[in-house]
Amino acid sequence: MPGRILLVDDDAPLAKTIERTLSRAGYTVQVAYTAEDGLHLAFADQPDLILLDIMVPNMGGWDFCRRVREVSGVPIIFLTALGHTENIVYGLELGADDYIVKPFEEAELLARVKAHLRRMNVAPTAAQLTFGGGAVVIDLPSRLLLVNGRPVELTPREFELLLVLAMQPGRVIPTAVLVERAWGMTDKAAVENIKPYIHYLRKKIETDPASPRWILTVRGVGYRFAEK
Repeated sequence: MPGRILLVDDDAPLAKTIERTLSRAGYTVQVAYTAEDGLHLAFADQPDLILLDIMVPNMGGWDFCRRVREVSGVPIIFLTALGHTENIVYGLELGADDYIVKPFEEAELLARVKAHLRRMNVAPTAAQLTFGGGAVVIDLPSRLLLVNGRPVELTPREFELLLVLAMQPGRVIPTAVLVERAWGMTDKAAVENIKPYIHYLRKKIETDPASPRWILTVRGVGYRFAEK
């Protein structure tokens, strides 16, 4: 389903080309040529997906991504000529969902955009979420967690926290977004109190809580549930 896309890139000719490509595909596109303008649009209009250049002026794409991830889990795709592995890794560690190196084909851009929007819009229909060939099973109707076939008792808050993470395995969820989605809270105290709950969850779900396999911390950003 088409959505609203924010494009942040100071290359005006390229931005116009991308805007036309996306518009023809049915998307509503807003364009910002500076990170400052883009950040204003991201916060004010809450787009469904952000396409972001790293070298965009004012604060740059890295800081832009970091600022957005403090408050939102919106998909972010970097569009950049910086194609070195260390740049790609750094962008993903900041919380970006994807990384497309310039120059790129129109079909690739559209396919990536469609895939990320589809992932955000599709609600899970399965009664169970299963990971690691059955090592971890979350039964939604009974709100039951099974670890290696054994039932594990969770408090309501722990279950909601785990469910939000497991619904989107591999996706980094900023701490504030995780707290809001799991508990419906936005106050600072709730965000700060998430660490003990992550600790309790790891003790119940991980073989070695000190070296977690499932519930991973993305330093300075949030957490993700990793399926291997």
